Order: sequence, then structure tokens, then C-alpha cells
Amino acid sequence: MATANTATYEAFGLTVRSAFDVPELPAAETAPDGRADVTITEERIPRPLSAASGSTFHAVTEREYYLLYDAATVRILDGKSIAVDPAPDVPSEVLRHVLVGPALNHLLDQRGYFVLHASTVSIDGRAVAFVGESGVGKTTTAMACLLDGHRILSDDVAAIALDDAGPVVRSGYPSMKLDPEAVEAFDPPVEPPEQVHSGRPRHFYGLRHDQPATPVPLERIYLLEDGETIEVDAVRPDEQVMALVDNTYTLGALEADGQAVSNFTACGEIVDMTEIKRLRRPRTLDMLPDVAARVQSELKSESC
Repeated sequence: MATANTATYEAFGLTVRSAFDVPELPAAETAPDGRADVTITEERIPRPLSAASGSTFHAVTEREYYLLYDAATVRILDGKSIAVDPAPDVPSEVLRHVLVGPALNHLLDQRGYFVLHASTVSIDGRAVAFVGESGVGKTTTAMACLLDGHRILSDDVAAIALDDAGPVVRSGYPSMKLDPEAVEAFDPPVEPPEQVHSGRPRHFYGLRHDQPATPVPLERIYLLEDGETIEVDAVRPDEQVMALVDNTYTLGALEADGQAVSNFTACGEIVDMTEIKRLRRPRTLDMLPDVAARVQSELKSESC
């Protein structure tokens, strides 16, 4: 499953040396000393004895996580290494979805990022995050903004850092996971997916635009919900905090390793410095241009 030679990639501002071919990540130069911020290796990984039967996530400590999937067993250590034990004959695309998704996202948590289950875009130099339960349309809404000429920062997760000036979003990698039906309907500026598996409903399409090299200030968070018309409403402060808690990507890790209090504090800080609104819209493809236009008009009207 692993390649004969390791390759060096970049994701979320980190250099990643991988024993697996990951075409979704852009190539990066190898440092003269051969070091990288993150290493991905293939090795045998026994299931932790302390892991509950049937569980897909297990935290030994806040520095040692295990992902226990049918496709692979993954160990994530110290925010620096990802060890992978693939299942026999697992398709390459299925394994890559694990690597650039859950494995990398949990590693970001270990590196101190607040990892939010959201797709993010940059609009006029400001980050906008679309948050909601799985399948609510985070990526599709971000694609609508891409069609409107804006840049994708990250797909499915937002790596948020808190600094003195407020929360900022780090660009992820130049790929987004799209439904082929949406791609055919709108023809977004993306490259065809590579090494696809027919059993996957969505594939990684490469972005054609450059992503910001520096973190982008987080301006707005939209909580996505279904609705009959496009509506933007205010959200109560207490509801804002709980929405961020509920949509913390590494929620299982927080419950397992005792970081719930610090995560709640981070949610409060983000709420204090970022506007959070509820965005209701019909979940139909033909409404996407109107949704993107509404988001942009909201940002422009409130910056005047």
C-alpha cells in the first residue's frame, strides 16, 4: 500500500513526509536535513487493549490517539506522527480519505488548533465558516462561494488559532470533496479527481487557485439549517457557544482526555470576537448562487 519512496507534501502550513501517495496534497520541498513537521508511516498497529469494543476512536492520552476503522487502524502521536495500518486490499482513495480527513484533523488538535467541523472560504480577505451537521451542505455552500470568485480555505474542517487580534483560520490544502452531480451541474474551477474508487459518493477535486500562505481573520460563522427560503437570523450567545461545542471536530477526544473545559473556554473566546448567525436555505442546487450572493451582501452591508 505504501509507495517505495516517501514524498513530501504541505497541509495546513505543515510539511508532511508520507509513505503513501496523497495527490490531494501539494508537493513541498524536502528540508536539507530531511526533517518534516509531520511524518506518515505504514506499520502494524495492534488495537489498544483499553479501547471499548466497537469504538472508532480511542485516546490513551491527549498526545496519543487511535482511529479504529474498517479501512485502517491509525495512531496519532504528539501532533507529529501518523502511523497507518491499512486493511488488506483497501482502495487507495478510501485510505486517503482517512489520512487527509480524520487522521490529519486529530493531529491538528494535538498541535493546539481549535478544529471546527466547517468548510471555510476567504471573502475580501476575511474568513467565513459554514458549520452544521454532516450532510447539511457545508462543502456545497463553500463551492457556491468558489463559483462567485472567492477562495476556499479548507473543506470540512477549520483549523482555528486564537491570537491577540482574534481567531484566525489556517488554509488547509487545495482540494475539496465534491459530489460529481454538483460538479457536472455547475462546472466549478476544479481539477478532476485522481485515483478514484467507484464506491465513493464524493471525490477530491483539486482547486485551481492559490491559498493564502498566512492565516486569515475569522469574520463570520454561519450555522447552516434547512429552510423554505433564504434567511439569516441572529443566534443567542449561549446557543452560539453550544453550537461551537457540538461542532468541535475532535469532540470524542475532548470527552476522552479531559480537554472539555479548555475547549469550552476557546468556544467562548471565538463567540466574543466573531459574529455567528443562522443561515437557513432550501437545500437545492439551483439556489446555490442566491445563497452565495446573500452571504456576500451580508458581509458588505455590515462592513460599511
